[in-house]
Amino acid sequence: MRPGLFGLYLSLVFLFASCASVQDSNINLRLDKSNCFQEFFYDYQEDQIPAPLHSLSLPESLQKNFSKNSLNVANAMGILELLERYIISLEAFYANPTLENRISHLELYQKLSQRIGFAELEISSESAELGCEEERIDQIANYLKAKEGDTDTKLTVSSIIIGAAGAILTTVYLDQGNTGEYIALATGIAGATLGVMILVNKKKVTFNHERNHLQEIWEGPTASKYFPASVWYYLNYIYPEKEVQISKREEIIEKWMGLGIFDSLNPKEKKELVGKFFGSGGIYLSDELVERASMYDQLGSQINLMMQDLKSLSRELEVLQAGKISKP
Repeated sequence: MRPGLFGLYLSLVFLFASCASVQDSNINLRLDKSNCFQEFFYDYQEDQIPAPLHSLSLPESLQKNFSKNSLNVANAMGILELLERYIISLEAFYANPTLENRISHLELYQKLSQRIGFAELEISSESAELGCEEERIDQIANYLKAKEGDTDTKLTVSSIIIGAAGAILTTVYLDQGNTGEYIALATGIAGATLGVMILVNKKKVTFNHERNHLQEIWEGPTASKYFPASVWYYLNYIYPEKEVQISKREEIIEKWMGLGIFDSLNPKEKKELVGKFFGSGGIYLSDELVERASMYDQLGSQINLMMQDLKSLSRELEVLQAGKISKP
C-alpha cells in the first residue's frame, strides 16, 4: 500500500474513533437531582375514595342548582353534604332573614370557600409537580439533541473534506496503476459510512424515575401514591350518560398511544419500551425523552380540567349567593 493511501486509512480510523459517543458528565446533574418531587406519598385506601356520583341519591335541590360536572367535582372533594346544608340554610335565610340565620349561612359559605380553596391548592400543587418534571425531561432531551446536532455537523464537514481529499488524491495518482481507483473506492466507502453515521446518530442517557406518575395512569391501581384521592377519583370517574364509556385516565392512555411511540414495534420491543416508560426507567434516546415529556404534558392538561370544574362550581355558588336559587 502506498504511503498516501496508508495515511488516508489512518485518517479514517482516527475520524471514526473521534465520532464515538462519550459519556458527558454535565448531564448527570440534571439526571441525578430533581427539585420537582417532594418525599411525599399519599396513603389512603380504596374505601376512602368517594363513591361514583351516579351511584348516589342526590337531592333535587343540588340537581336543580348545580351542573353535573360541578356536582362531580364536589363529590371528588367530599362536599356534597355541605352543599346541601348550604342550600337549606340559604332557603331558611330567605324565609326568615334573621341575624342568626344570616350568620349560620355565612359560616357554611365560608366553609365551602375554604374547601374549594384547599382543593385548588391541591390541584395546583399536583399540576406544578407534573409541569416541573416535564420541563426537566425537556431540558435533558434538548441537551441530547444539541449534542446530536454537534456530531451531525462534524460528520457532515468530515464527509465534505474526505470527498474533496479523495478527488484530489485520485487525480494525483491517476497515472499510477490502480492506486487512484483504490483511493476513490476508499473515500467513497468512507463518505457512505459517514452518511450512515449521520442517520443513526442518536445519543443515549440512563434516566431513572422511581417516582413515576405515568406508571399509575397506565396500571390504574385502586388507590394512588402520587395523586390525592380527589384527583384520582376525578381521573377514574366514568359518566354513564356519555355515549363513550371511558374515564379521563383511559383518555390519557389513548392519547399516549396516539403519539405513535409503540407503533411498528415487535412484541418484545414493545414490552421493553412499556417497561421503561412505565417502570423505574432505563436507557433513553433523545426522541423517547421528548415523547415522555409530551406524556406528562397531556396528563397535566387533563388534571387542569378539574380546576375548570372547580371554577364552574364557584360561579354557581356565587349565583346562589346572589339570590338566584332554583327550587325543586
